[in-house]
Amino acid sequence: MRTDLIIRSWWRTRCAMRFAPQRLAQHKADQWRALHPTLARTPAVAALAGQALETFPVINPMEMRTDYGRWNSLGLSDMQLREMADLAEQGDSQGSIAVGWSTGSGGGVRGLFVADQYERADYIGQSLARLLPPHALLKHQRVALLLRANSKLYSDVKGRRIGFLHIPLDHSFDQVQAALNGFDPTVLIAPPSHLIDLAISGIHLPNLTHLFYASEPMSALEVHLVTERLGHRPLAIYQATEGFLGASCIYGRLHLNDHALEIEAEPVIGTPGFRPIITDFRRRSQPIVRLRGDDYLEFDQAGECECGHSGRTIRPVAGRVGDIWHFFDRNVTPAEVTRIIEGVLGAETAWQACATPSGVILRAAASCPAERLVNAADRLAQTVGQTVRVAPEPITWCQHKRRKVVWQHE
Repeated sequence: MRTDLIIRSWWRTRCAMRFAPQRLAQHKADQWRALHPTLARTPAVAALAGQALETFPVINPMEMRTDYGRWNSLGLSDMQLREMADLAEQGDSQGSIAVGWSTGSGGGVRGLFVADQYERADYIGQSLARLLPPHALLKHQRVALLLRANSKLYSDVKGRRIGFLHIPLDHSFDQVQAALNGFDPTVLIAPPSHLIDLAISGIHLPNLTHLFYASEPMSALEVHLVTERLGHRPLAIYQATEGFLGASCIYGRLHLNDHALEIEAEPVIGTPGFRPIITDFRRRSQPIVRLRGDDYLEFDQAGECECGHSGRTIRPVAGRVGDIWHFFDRNVTPAEVTRIIEGVLGAETAWQACATPSGVILRAAASCPAERLVNAADRLAQTVGQTVRVAPEPITWCQHKRRKVVWQHE
């Protein structure tokens, strides 16, 4: 991957992060116009190329996942892209186009992403600008990533300043520890569930300076636990198949990537929050235009951030819109459920609360004291006004992705 492309993206992002509102709006308008030729080559939206963003329909991810051939500007068919993604899973990724599978969604349907060398360099440049202070790039950084599968997004980066190590999520805990001890990372990015396991294990990473979590929600109590045990506060990376959506600043506040995206806030009825409608101005191989996300988000009302970043701030992502509990008299968000349960069980106990219109089942690891589990269930029942049954049993997660709060239609 060309270092000069990464540097350009880094500089462009650092500048855009400081834009005043009027300059930011103009920047986004310019990027939208620059995207029109790409949209004209993308079958799904070609007929609308050149028009205003609001004239494009809002689409759901499944519409895109039905036929990826319609949602790329490279002339590749759905079958070709799926074959390329399958080969990449097996370590056979050739050519300048990176194609891969994301972690499955709540329904177990994986998303497919496409990125050329320019987009991969732009992704790395944006990430470095958002995640690390400028002075950190003057030193060699060893970045360890706990991911389901490796990707050319990272493996193509070669250089003296930065090196990446991919550790598969299906490795045993002993293998993960051994890999981290051997690599001695300065930067660690991992799902919260893995960070918690590492924190509880007492692992010592002497040169770690930056810690991030991604892929799953992380509660305030879990952040505190990991900070206390690993010596660094884990900051959020908000990323999905749809793109790099946001990241926490040094003050711990989660800023949307408003310099590169248009994120429309679609209200979620019965809650104070919204779901994102995502348009990515930077992606060309696989345009993302008004794609409806399933994350449940709430704006952070704490005012302007000390870091000076122009992007809007949101509260930490706590779960999916599809996992909001809907009872006849109220809706309960995943964040509310998490606060109640972890207020009793703490951050070290693995648990899952699954609700239907007729009641809730609270599961916890067998090591959880029965009295504490019953207490958590009673607190939850008082809040949601529903029967809560308890089930002390091992917790297993679908496709390596933790999902603590679940809603199921009967």
